[in-house]
Amino acid sequence: MPLNETRQILALEDDHLEELIKKWIVRLIDNEDGYVGFDRPTASADQGRDSVGFLTTSRYDGAWDNYQAKQLNKPLSLGDFFSELGKVFYYAAEERYTLPRRYVFVAPKSAQGAVLKLIDRPSTIGPALLDNWDAHCKKKITRSGAPLTSEIRELIGGFNFDNVELWKCSTIIEQPQMRGLMVELLDLDPGAAPTVRESDIPSTPGDDEFAYLSQLVGVFASHRGIDFADHNAVMADPDYGPKITRARRQFLERKAFRLHFRDNIDVALLDQVDTDVFDGVYDHYCSHEAGELFGRLLGVMEKAASVEVTGPLGKHRRVTPSVKQGTCHHFASDGKQLMRWDR
Repeated sequence: MPLNETRQILALEDDHLEELIKKWIVRLIDNEDGYVGFDRPTASADQGRDSVGFLTTSRYDGAWDNYQAKQLNKPLSLGDFFSELGKVFYYAAEERYTLPRRYVFVAPKSAQGAVLKLIDRPSTIGPALLDNWDAHCKKKITRSGAPLTSEIRELIGGFNFDNVELWKCSTIIEQPQMRGLMVELLDLDPGAAPTVRESDIPSTPGDDEFAYLSQLVGVFASHRGIDFADHNAVMADPDYGPKITRARRQFLERKAFRLHFRDNIDVALLDQVDTDVFDGVYDHYCSHEAGELFGRLLGVMEKAASVEVTGPLGKHRRVTPSVKQGTCHHFASDGKQLMRWDR
């Protein structure tokens, strides 16, 4: 994991870390990725809950996950581990809610060795919690005290402690859709997308390449003054073969760019790249409609390469000239007829 990602998480204030987890849950809800609702109880009424993701509309009567996010000055201690975990069993015994399906300690600085040992052997957590209840839970859950009752014992005995997890920095950032959220909220560098080399280009174009390639075949034929039958005929030409290969590399690099980022950042940021490129080249395209097609193609490609892209992808210079130029080939292929190379 890049160091700047670690620094970003470690620099968050406690409430900002909680807010990040809450917004991450909301992102999963928006993308229909597991959760259907969330809760973030106020500090005075959290009863051991921090950021909650509901898996059903039954809320606390159904399955729910509890994310206990704490930006501690040091690794999570054994005492804090037991007292925080003990709260959910105490309040579940009080019938304030059912037990969570999953309990996640979000602790960027990880935990002390004794806690990690318990996490690594889930079957030992329940017995250890019972043994340490008086020392770490009895006087720390409520002002009036929280004695270990038979109800609490029964709940601890029946809980699946495989579902108690610890998320340190590296675990946090690798959660689905978390990196994209950090790109938006924390100005995190989204990183580079893979590039496409000429050696990566398949010899046979894909079905999604037919539209723009057939248009380029016509443009190159007109400029060359001969009738190219198809893409293969252009490839055999010493002057125009490299040109159509370059166009394919641009198209495929833009495709790889979208595939790389689509699961990591909000698709709206990817769509903004398309919008910025279109706005940057369309006037030039229109102003040369009556001109020579090959010259217009070169002019649009030159304009595209220099388009300033907005948003995090633009700020961190993650949209290469090839991606922007390949976006124009996608415009020629998208069926909207706003930009075509052959007319």
